[in-house]
Amino acid sequence: MILRDRSGMALLLTLLAVSFLVAVTVQLASTVNWQMEAAHNLRDSVRLKAMVRSGLNLARAALAADQRQNKFDSLDDEWNRLDPATLSSLFGRGKLSVRVVDQSGLLQVNALVSQEKDGIKRRQQEKHQFDLWIRLLTSGRFAIESEDEAVVLVDSIKDWIDKDDEVRDHGAESAYYQGLDPPYSARNGPVEYPEELLLVRGMTRKLFYGDKEHAGLAEYLTIAGRDGKININTAPLGILQALAPGITKEAAGELVDFRRQKRNLDLLARPDWYRQVRDFPDDIVLNRNIVTVVSHCFLVAVTATSDDGMVRTGSGVIRRDDRRRQTLLYWKVE
Repeated sequence: MILRDRSGMALLLTLLAVSFLVAVTVQLASTVNWQMEAAHNLRDSVRLKAMVRSGLNLARAALAADQRQNKFDSLDDEWNRLDPATLSSLFGRGKLSVRVVDQSGLLQVNALVSQEKDGIKRRQQEKHQFDLWIRLLTSGRFAIESEDEAVVLVDSIKDWIDKDDEVRDHGAESAYYQGLDPPYSARNGPVEYPEELLLVRGMTRKLFYGDKEHAGLAEYLTIAGRDGKININTAPLGILQALAPGITKEAAGELVDFRRQKRNLDLLARPDWYRQVRDFPDDIVLNRNIVTVVSHCFLVAVTATSDDGMVRTGSGVIRRDDRRRQTLLYWKVE
């Protein structure tokens, strides 16, 4: 009887030991699998981060090469034709896409307040920008009902940017914003990011982002640059139409079609190439103070994707000066 009890106890202890070992083995395997997965993810994360940085450097190289080869900028340049398949082949694994967008074809928000020291020139520059904005805002593309609304918005943006607290005829300074809930103050300095404009009197989310019936104003704006000059070789149709009174959507479309044609590429070196467009009105003259064919600021957007679907992105703005120097104004990786 005693021997049988001892045998049963031994069997029970053996089963307990086996169960313990199985549990430990399962836990160890789970831990090893987790560690292997973590190491795999870390490897991919490091690799993607390096790919994103490489994408930025490829964009910078393309912009530098373009500046050495060309005296003007157009959508036919290499920086606008970076092929994802070719870029991805450089890395063996994963995919890389690099998109470079010319910011000099857009309206420069901070150019609404001129940095010109000469009073007469400053007022002229600001008048050119004001008129340009009003024409764009009242083109029918945006969720804005009248020219009065457009004037309120533009004056308010100018008050937001300028350093003083003097309110323009239709603008708003800190006293206005302090009466809101929650209260805040005008920046009294250059706009630092596009969404900041949503804080400005007259700017609505519908106007900024657009909806099913209207375009978003954000697509036509940039915070990069302050000279106010627009590259007519890269500007979207809406901006082209706003360059002077009397330019119809059809006339602006003629400009877009003209610059797309390879045979016209060399003509794009001159800011007055629009005069060569057959169906563009002869009586319309673009103000040379607000047009150019040279670009200085470019948005770079990089997307790196691993074979397992992990994604990392980077975006920023590069400024390129006439001496072929580049400055990375900002860079953000997500």
